[in-house]
Amino acid sequence: MRTRISPDLVNLFSVAVVILGVVVIGIVLVLLVRLERGLLGLVAAGATVALLIYWLREFRRMVKRELGVKNLFKKRWNYDLRVTSEDITFISEVPGHPERVDALVVERILRINGGENFDKEITLPAEAEVTEKSYVNGVLRVKLRKIFGK
Repeated sequence: MRTRISPDLVNLFSVAVVILGVVVIGIVLVLLVRLERGLLGLVAAGATVALLIYWLREFRRMVKRELGVKNLFKKRWNYDLRVTSEDITFISEVPGHPERVDALVVERILRINGGENFDKEITLPAEAEVTEKSYVNGVLRVKLRKIFGK
């Protein structure tokens, strides 16, 4: 199980890697120009800088992927809530193993729990109780009966 690290910490780490990379590039450039004077030194220094920039970008990409930072613009979670005079039907894609996916009503809040730290809440238009749940091929369907007189 991967532990999530805050995006701010990963961004700080990325900035530190870039600063360290710039320092290393500067040192390598100075050494190459001093050792190889002339055109060959400049060509070697340019190739070294290009290679270091490439590897710095790859390293930052790897850090973001390994530390579990996802796209900052998260995908919007879509669901369908069908309301009739007698009942409410909720349908949506929910990640997770069937044994871990659950739906629970507390007051007028439908709580959906799934795998991969998936936890969502939907405000229902009326008091209701769960009468039927099914989870097939990643799609959760919850049928709720409205409670009248509360």
